[in-house]
Formats: sequence, C-alpha cells, structure tokens
Amino acid sequence: MESYYYYVGGEFRCGKQKYEVVNPANEDKFAFFFETEREDLSYTLEKAKLAQKEFSLFSFKERAKVLRDIANVIFDNVSKLAELETKQIGKPLKESLLVDIPLGADCFNYYASFVESLEEKYVYTLTGIDLIKYEPLGLVGVYLPYNVPLMIFGFSCAPALAGGNALIVKPSEYGCLSILELAKYLDRLDIPKGLINIVSGRGEEIGRLIAQSDIELISFTGSRKTFEKISKEMVDSPKKTICELSGCNLALVFSDADIEKALKNILASSFIKQGQMCIGTSLILVEERIYDSFIRKFVDDTKRLNLSDPSLAETNIGPLPTLEHLRNIHNKVKDMESKSGKILWGGEILNKKGYFYPPTVIEVKEIVYEEFFGPVVLVKSFKERREIEEIIQLNPTGLVLQIWTKDLIYAYKLSQLAKYGTVWINSFAQMDASTPFGGMKKSGWGRNLGKWGFFEYIQPKHIGIGLKDTPVSGWFGT
Repeated sequence: MESYYYYVGGEFRCGKQKYEVVNPANEDKFAFFFETEREDLSYTLEKAKLAQKEFSLFSFKERAKVLRDIANVIFDNVSKLAELETKQIGKPLKESLLVDIPLGADCFNYYASFVESLEEKYVYTLTGIDLIKYEPLGLVGVYLPYNVPLMIFGFSCAPALAGGNALIVKPSEYGCLSILELAKYLDRLDIPKGLINIVSGRGEEIGRLIAQSDIELISFTGSRKTFEKISKEMVDSPKKTICELSGCNLALVFSDADIEKALKNILASSFIKQGQMCIGTSLILVEERIYDSFIRKFVDDTKRLNLSDPSLAETNIGPLPTLEHLRNIHNKVKDMESKSGKILWGGEILNKKGYFYPPTVIEVKEIVYEEFFGPVVLVKSFKERREIEEIIQLNPTGLVLQIWTKDLIYAYKLSQLAKYGTVWINSFAQMDASTPFGGMKKSGWGRNLGKWGFFEYIQPKHIGIGLKDTPVSGWFGT
C-alpha cells in the first residue's frame, strides 16, 4: 500500500499516527496517510510567513505565471488525480476526470488572466494623488470538503494566491489523497518553499490547531456542524472567514415548464456524486396539477440509474465514502419515514459489497428543509404562487434555487425575492470561474470565483500623497 505524506515548508513529512484508506467500492485497503504533528504545523506557519513575504513582492504578471504553472501540472496529471479522487471518495470517474478537476484547474488560468489585466488605481484629487493598492492578507487556511477537493482547491486557492497570500491547505480525511498527490507536482515548481502547504489528518486534531493559529483568514467549505466547531476554536484568535455551508436547495417545477428538460436536470442535480454536492437538489416542489405525472416519470428515471464500480463509464452512482456515512444516511431515511414520509423508491441498504446506497425518493406531507448530502431527495406538491413564495423565503439556508417555468417574468420576480446566492432559471450548474459562488443566510457568507473571489483575499490600502493644502490646513488659525 502506498503512503501519502503531508507537505510543509517545501518538505514531505510523516507523523507518528497514520490512517488507512479504504476503497468504498470494494472495501479494500489501498493507502495510508499521516496525521500532521503539532510541531510540524508550527514549522509550517514559520515557513509560510517567510514565503508569503517573498511572494507578496511578486508582480501581478509573476503571480500569473505561478498560477498558470499550477493549472498546467493539474491538467498534465489529471488522470492520476481523478483516479485517486474516485478511488477514495467513490464518485464516478467520469465526474472526477471530465468535470471536477478540470474546473478546479480552470480557476488558476482564470485568475492568471485576471491579475495580468489588473491595475492598481490612482486618482487625482483637489489636494493630491490617491493610490489604491491591493495588499495580501497574509496566511490563508483553506479547509477542503471530501466530495470535490481539487475543485474547491481551485475555487479557494487560486484567488488567494492571486492576491499574494500563502496557503495552509487542510483536505478532509475522507478526500485527501488527490491533494496529497498534487503536492508531489507542486514541489517541482519554481515557487517559494512554504508558499503552498498541505497538512493531513483528522479535523478534530490538525483542523482545530489551524483555527487556533495566528493566520489571517480561513476559507471553509463543508457542513455547518463542522464549521461551528472551528468557529469555537477562533475565539481567542479571531480572523476573517469565508464559508460555504451548503443547505437545503430547492427545485421548483411549474405546470408550464419544459417537463423533459426539467426532469433531466433535476434528476442529475439530485443524484450526481451520490447526492454529495453542495449545489445538489434536496427538495423538489411540483405544481399540483402536474405533480403525479412528473413524479411518476422522475421515479421511473431514478429506477434506471446504474449503481456500480465508479471506474466504469456506464456507472451513474458510486458508493458513499464510508460505512459510517452509509449508516447515517439510512438512519435519516428511516427517521423521515417514521415522520410520515412515504418512500417512493429506494430506502434500503443494498446487499452487496461496498458502501452503496440506492437513489431514494421520499414524498413528504409537510415542508422539511432537510439536506441529506447523499442520494436522497424529497418531493412535494404545491398549489399557489403565494405558497411557493412563502416556502422560498422560510428556507433557513440559501445556496441554490432552481426555477422551471416558461413565465420568465414571474421567474425573475421569484429570483429577486429569493435570498439565495445562486438562482438558475430553466438551467442547472450554469457556472464557471468568472461567476460568483457562495451562500446566503445559514448557507454561509463571502464569495469565491470571479472578481468577487479575488477581493475576498486582499485588503485595499489607500495611500494619499499630499501636493496641496489639506482640508484641515489652518483649521486652528495658526
């Protein structure tokens, strides 16, 4: 079995504690990774500060070259990286290879172009010249989720580097191998040693220590429960925080919608990555007059999804990452069923090797703002527009909303009413590196991607150069 070392201060190191990695498709142990030692984190912080000081002096064009070099090593090694993500996490290889990792790499090219064209501002005023400089924050701690680690590495780390910061990256213990593999390629680049550091281990240990450290910013993607734990560790060392906490995403289907298009997109948004996707659909709401026919077709399509080896091209749904996750999903399904939820399909653990859970559709009588983060979707009918408007507004989270209707005027009205970071009208996953991404309400705050992502990771500095009398000259008559 191969061992994966953490990468700190330009060195590969291993701690005393190591963890086995199990392939969730066949339950075979195939690799080890190590818990980062406390003293190694202290070393990381020291080296990262030195590297950041050096990197902050890089011009925008020099930073752009670093970003393009990172994009290139990801693309050059995409097959190996995708294989590892699928082997550890369980999502189909075609998703890792064709979507997730390329999108992460694209972010580095996007921000390379962005900073190449970026000019620091200066204006002439009545009293002199005012300069606006873009200063880095310093050290950025990036917590990556297990489902799409390399994608979020691009979302978070590309703008942070573009801003001149150094990185301490903490991947989830359930999805760390592709990031640790990437460290081998990053080590060959001509960049300051300690600029990019990748630590591994359990969140309860190394994640807690990062939160307690004197870094300047934390970028977190994951569950609200985990983020609450991290927040408590920052009490004595407050820092700026960007977080995306997902939530209950809604898909609305009105009677005048293009039904076939809506079906295809909502099916995908419900079950891609075994439902482990922050933008995935948690609750489908269908107008009453078409509810029965729509849900019947949706369930029929769900039954045809292929659960199999995620390395195969024909696989639609792979296994969940751990046995614990499998049991947690099943317990939540049974709890929902006990509260009057009606299982229309799925809902039982499969009698096969691997941590597979069938795509499951549950009809609910009352609105439940529940995110399973697994292959489970809730369905319910609605009657009136006023009802759906209230449902949208009462959602305590606000990451993604889908609206399917030909009435674009009303759809636009709903999009303005909705406190969601992203609203898709007759569309799904319409995003790239240039569009902002993040949540509202309990789905988090701050943005990644686009120019908005860049400005999260810098501090504008105002330098005023006086050439004439200032407004307070002679104020006291002297």
